[in-house]
Amino acid sequence: MNLSEDVIFEILTRLPVTSLIRFKCVCKFWYSLIKNPNFISKHLHNLNNKQNHLHLLISRRGNITNKRILSLSQNDTFDVFINQDFPEYFNDKFGHIRLIGPCNGIVCLCGYPDNIVLWNPSIRDYKILPQSQIQRLVGSTIRGSDFGLGFDSKKNDYKVIQILFCLSIDRVFVYQVEIYSLNTNSWRKYKGVVPSKIKYGNTSWSMVYKNEIFCWLGQDVDNHEVILSFNMSEEIFQNIKLPSNIEIFGVQEIMRSVWVIVPFKESISLIVYCLKEVEKYYDIWVINNELGVENCWTKLQRIGPISRVERPLGLWKNGELILENSSGQLVIYDPSNQEMQTLGFYGKRGRLEIVVYKESLVSIS
Repeated sequence: MNLSEDVIFEILTRLPVTSLIRFKCVCKFWYSLIKNPNFISKHLHNLNNKQNHLHLLISRRGNITNKRILSLSQNDTFDVFINQDFPEYFNDKFGHIRLIGPCNGIVCLCGYPDNIVLWNPSIRDYKILPQSQIQRLVGSTIRGSDFGLGFDSKKNDYKVIQILFCLSIDRVFVYQVEIYSLNTNSWRKYKGVVPSKIKYGNTSWSMVYKNEIFCWLGQDVDNHEVILSFNMSEEIFQNIKLPSNIEIFGVQEIMRSVWVIVPFKESISLIVYCLKEVEKYYDIWVINNELGVENCWTKLQRIGPISRVERPLGLWKNGELILENSSGQLVIYDPSNQEMQTLGFYGKRGRLEIVVYKESLVSIS
């Protein structure tokens, strides 16, 4: 039985990326079809509407070698993880690798300022971004940086945001924001205002929201905790209020609450917990409306108590909490049955990072 080209198109757009990579070898027609931008867009749309085809991307630093290791799960049951191979560029230019994203299957790997790579682990495609040639603030010293990644749907363009924390000659911290466009393969300086300070130094304080908006946890001018968002199409920063009725776990500084934002089911989740508690509770909040809408937050649940755990790193597809335990090991806790699963990954304490990843055929090279 011969199938029409339209039927073949529809069938193939519903298959996982690993299968499609193999099927490119079937014939010239299938090869050209799978490489076609319209096919890639339809395939991406189909996968984005499903909660399966999820993977876990893990970044850790080995205790013995101190080498940065990135591993990707081959399914959603964590049976098999494959270490990812990288060119020598990463070892030469990158100290600590940050995972930013994902956005339509693309992950941004960030090291020191101006050392940035876009990477699609599904198809093993990567692009080393050119260093920014933008003039930096005269007399200033760059004391740190943060990054964002997103998709501009109006221009069909992927963008990277580099925010430099510059200490001026007057000993005042100033942000310099630079925007990279994949379409033009170039950087330009952002001339707008950043309305909040970014909470710098924690790997769970930023995330991509609906592919087009990047979010950081920040503090506004009144020192209130907010979500600082940047819309890639409009190129506008905006402050988003956090829930007004968050329960504070401790009143003393040593028992203070910590707030973390992570993605969950195409939305933003806020995790609140007490840093110093031996047995920890985690309050999970989610946004149930568009960003900025009044009363957009809903408290989903309180998870705990859980012993011998430290930082929350993310949420899995059914609300399971991904954590680093007190031994520096990656674990996943299922609140429905109160069971803890050990994933078998150790790293230097405080250096574990994870990304809940959806595969795609989107090329960036």
